[in-house]
Order: sequence, then C-alpha cells, then structure tokens
Amino acid sequence: MNTADAASLRLAAIVESSDDAIISHGLDGTIETWNQAAARIFGYSADEIVGRSVYQLVPVELRSAEAELVQRLGNGEPVGGHLETTALLKNGAVAPVSLSISPVLTPDGEIVGVARIVRDLSAQQRAERDALRLAEIVDSSEDAIISKDLNGIVQTWNRAAERMFGYTGSEMIGRSITTIIPSDRLGEEDTVLTRIRAGFPVEHFQTIRRRKDGSLVEISLSVSPIRTPSGRIIGASKIARDISEQQQLSRAAEEANRVKDEFLATLSHELRTPLNAVLGYTRMLREGNLGADRQGRAIDVIERNAALLHQLVSDVLDVSGIVTGKMRVRPIECDITTIVRAACDSVRPTSEAKGVRIKVDTPQRPVLVRCDTDRMQQVFWNLLANAVKFTPRGGSVAVRLVEEEQLARTTITDTGVGIRHEALPMVFQRFWQAESVNSRQTGGLGLGLSLARHFVELHGGTITAQSEGPGQGATFTVALPRQH
Repeated sequence: MNTADAASLRLAAIVESSDDAIISHGLDGTIETWNQAAARIFGYSADEIVGRSVYQLVPVELRSAEAELVQRLGNGEPVGGHLETTALLKNGAVAPVSLSISPVLTPDGEIVGVARIVRDLSAQQRAERDALRLAEIVDSSEDAIISKDLNGIVQTWNRAAERMFGYTGSEMIGRSITTIIPSDRLGEEDTVLTRIRAGFPVEHFQTIRRRKDGSLVEISLSVSPIRTPSGRIIGASKIARDISEQQQLSRAAEEANRVKDEFLATLSHELRTPLNAVLGYTRMLREGNLGADRQGRAIDVIERNAALLHQLVSDVLDVSGIVTGKMRVRPIECDITTIVRAACDSVRPTSEAKGVRIKVDTPQRPVLVRCDTDRMQQVFWNLLANAVKFTPRGGSVAVRLVEEEQLARTTITDTGVGIRHEALPMVFQRFWQAESVNSRQTGGLGLGLSLARHFVELHGGTITAQSEGPGQGATFTVALPRQH
C-alpha cells in the first residue's frame, strides 16, 4: 500500500470515528458522503441519505439562507466560523446544532463541493439548562446551601446563606467556613471534614453558628460529599436550616408543660386544703362530736372554705372561658364608686381579721362608666384580696378613685411585700405567683391578676402595676372610659 492510500485510509478512519457529523455534498446539495456520527445525529443511514438533497436536513424556513451560503462558497467567497442553527431529523424533530461549512477543492484549486461538520448541541444545551435550573433552585432556596473544598474553603454561597449569616457571597467565597463557627465549636468542623473525606454524610446535626453581626443562630445542618464522575471526593455541600423559631417554640412548649404541671400541683393543693376542712367538720357534725358551743364555729369554717372552693372553681372556669373565646361581658351604664365600695366591703372581714386597715377615698357623686358590674367587682375584689394577702399585720391598703376628663382612675396601694422590678412585666401572666412570698402560705392559683387584666381590657380600659421593690408595697391602677 502506497503512502497516499495509507493517508486516505487514515483520513477515512478519522472521519468515521468522529463524534461530529461529517458530510460532503455537491454544489447542488446532493449528499456524497455520510459518517457514523451523521447517522447517529440525524437518524438516517448512509444508504438512506447518500444521493439525496442535503436541504432535507434543514428546516424549511432556513433552506434559502443555507442555499445562499453554499452558493457563496461555490463562488469562492469566504464563509468562516461556526453557525449555531437547527437541523431537521428523520423523526421530524428539530435539534440545535453547531454548523461549520467549507469548500471541497480539487488539487488544482477548483471548488467541487462542500464539507459540513455538524455538532449536536442538544446535550450541551440540556446540561446548560439543567445547570441554570439547578442554580436557580439553589439560589431561591429558603435554606442556606453552601459548598466548600476539603480544606473548608467556601466555594459557593447562595442568597439564603447571605440572609441567614449576614455575609455576602463575595465576602465568603474563598474564605474558611470557620468564619461562621463559634470558637467553642471549631472541633465540629474537624469532625465533619473527617467524615466527608471518608465518604460519610452528616445528617440533621443541630448546632449554632455566628452571624456577621456577632449574634448566634440555631441551625440544623446536613453535609454530603461532592464527588467527581469518577467518584473522587473533592469537597462537601452543606444545607443549613434556621431552626431558631422552631427551638423557641419547643422551649415554649416545654415551659408551658412545666407551668401546667406546677398549676395542677398548686390546684390540687389549693382544693385539697379547704376540702379537708369541709369534710372534717361535716363528719364531726354528723357524728355529734362537737358541742353546741363549737357547732357555730364549725359551720363558719365550712362556709368560709366552701366559698374559697367556689372562688377557685370560678377562676378556673373563667380562664377556660377566656382560652376558648367564650368569655363575654354585658356592659351597662353604672356608678363605678358603688362597685369599688362593694368590693372593699366584701374584703373588709378578711382585712380586719388580719389587722390590715382599708382606707377608701371616692367622690361623693356618681362616676358613670359602662361595665359589667359583676365582672368589674370581681376585678376590684381580686386586686383588694391580693393587697390584703401580701400586706403584713398592721399594714394598710389605700383605695382612691379619681375623675379625669375621659377616665375614671382607681388606684389600690398597699404597704406589703412589694414586687421586684424585673418581675413587674410578669404579674399579669396566667399562673404567675410572686417569688418573694411562699405561695403555699398565701395560697391561690396565680389567676386573679390575669383575669383582672382580661376583664378590664374587655371594657376598653387598662390595668398597670407599680412597685419600688421588695418591702416597698405595690400600686395597681385601673382606668376605665367615663360616660358623660
């Protein structure tokens, strides 16, 4: 075999093994050669297509433009570069292709045909679309999605990471991920990278990271190895989810359960004490173990403890009504001075028995408001009962009602144990009881002030608490809109 034949065979082998379609055709468009890649891309075998027009591979709307290119080539005009266009396949589909055409010359330079090199861009465009789609998914995610190399250097940083940690992508890419790891947790990164290098993921690891402003954020972290097509691990992808709110809700639920348990224990105690007194004296009366001189006192004890039980149950039912949204008030026009004085009268026996003096200062004429008289009397009774409860023997409670232009303002000031400054915001919370006193000695469920606030607010009024601190007494103020 001579050198020319060997070169020709080598060239034919190169054409057949090419991944691009290599086609030759005459200046009239008749296809003369067709390689395996052309058959794969267009769907025609060589037997089906050789001898037919190359323009059947071109969408109808592009045929005149391509014919013009071929004509220019035939005239010797240069037509260079790669043209991104579309091709018509055997199955009728249209595929994106890159087209390069050049003249076929005889040894003496005569143009006798055209060579086409066609590259299928479908896979490339799909990959580009997939990459763009993936990038958009990553960038629009609510979770921080971050990639890093095996040294912990950040490679990518999406918008959620910017929002979550406060650093922009340009600030973090190229920096170590330890930038956002608190110093006392740096060991976590060594553990994570060790697992990643070994090919193991880290799933739903709850930890804490530091934002740019120095604040801490609670996150759930999942880390997976990044592999090359050959399987080599070259980095890690991290998905971080802000669980601060979830953790707060969890802690709030735990606190609610704790408060509930404490309330049930307190309720059990508060109910058992008066029940024991009622049952004990009732049995003694039934069995005739009390003389006539002691029966009157026994009946007083039974009545007092039954009234206490009634109050406890009423408070619990009122709270239940508030929680379920069934609590209603029926306001009418009434004199608030009458309500305040009636509440004072109802508490006076307790205050006198304890040696606490109640001083009342109200206008002589009616002060009109719109309120539910029963509920408002309950408010003042609660406030006065608390004042007496937390005031030691020999102390006093001052009640003062003042008319203002738009409001009727009632203050109840005691000389009792007072309230710590940091505890003032909590005194109207349900089940809250002052830590400065022994709740087992003073009794109660911690519902009275919470109910008072709710009832006052249902009337469009306000209730506030003030105290200079432990041992300095306390003042509660109720303000209600006046009726003119």
